[in-house]
Amino acid sequence: MGVGPFATDTYLAGLPELQHSLRTSATVAQLTLTAFIVGMAVGQLLIGPMSDTYGRRRLLVVCAVAFAVLSVVCGLSPDGALLVAARLAQGAVAGGGVALGRAVVTDTHHGDRAAATFGLISSFTFLGPIIAPAAGGVVLAYGTWRTVFAVLAVLGVLMAVAVVLGVPETLPPARRHPAGLRSLGSRMAGLLRDWGFMRHVLLQCLASAGFFTYIGGSAFVLRSVYGISATHYTVVFSTNAAAMAVFSLMFRLLAVRAGAVRLRAIGITVSTIGAAGLPVVALAGPHSVPPAVPWALLCAVVGGMGFAIPAATALAQEAGRHSAGTASALQGGLAFVTAAVVTPLTGLFGYDTLLPMAVAMSLFYAAAFLLMCVITVRSPARADAPVG
Repeated sequence: MGVGPFATDTYLAGLPELQHSLRTSATVAQLTLTAFIVGMAVGQLLIGPMSDTYGRRRLLVVCAVAFAVLSVVCGLSPDGALLVAARLAQGAVAGGGVALGRAVVTDTHHGDRAAATFGLISSFTFLGPIIAPAAGGVVLAYGTWRTVFAVLAVLGVLMAVAVVLGVPETLPPARRHPAGLRSLGSRMAGLLRDWGFMRHVLLQCLASAGFFTYIGGSAFVLRSVYGISATHYTVVFSTNAAAMAVFSLMFRLLAVRAGAVRLRAIGITVSTIGAAGLPVVALAGPHSVPPAVPWALLCAVVGGMGFAIPAATALAQEAGRHSAGTASALQGGLAFVTAAVVTPLTGLFGYDTLLPMAVAMSLFYAAAFLLMCVITVRSPARADAPVG
């Protein structure tokens, strides 16, 4: 489930070399990243529901082997067009693995035990953006961007071996759904109409919208408004990612005792308070407020997501347990669609002030907080109880 950062961030520093060696444009080089992200969204939506019919283990092995093979194709690509196509397919099988991973946890864990497991998984996923660029830097110091894909191919082989040796089939034939588009459409439509499931997904999408507004705009805003260098921004981003990983580890330790609902409420509240402070800082101006203040507020926003994301994942999967693969596909796919829509928002209004990013983030988190309050009021007993 943490393969995404390693398949993107490890070769970011090699993009200029990639562009030069393939004699292509910077746009095509960037498109290799976009294609992978799009592929991850599509892969989750396609492969997750398939696993409700054919089981998890077989598809996990296929996805891992395909990831390894496609990594080799990427590394041997003679031109940008083939590389973009291979990256799209590579993203699809990686996204399938992510959806299948969530479904396996749902099959084998229940209630707050599942929530605790999602917290542990999230901590590794959140550490990816910190570890992957450093790992990529080491690889690029001794090789080229093609070497990065050789390393990813080895990672794919290791994943396949791990699945074969360590992951049994978790969905027995008696619990599988019929094959066919009609059955798939019925499962998806049923979940989309199920407010017990969709309320968790919508809350996750709103919080993710605020989070990806930060991802898409913070580098430009902090550097242009506060004069933070590229090196210092790396420190800011890594610190915030580390805070999210620490929160998710805390979630792992607290989930069984406190319950996913309560921990999600804490996470959303912390993120909302942090986001609400950003417009105040923006209106005060960069000359009145030192860069440490927006950094601290952004750290609170990102740290709160370390509670909110695994909690929302666990609650949505619990609500969609009867079709765990389809539920995983919908929540993951919708979150990726949300990310794709909101990431460019800050750029539409310019990077010469913090205000557009601050307003967008505060609005998204305020909406998530209000929805959380509505959910709590309508089901107070469940809001105070553990998932299970």
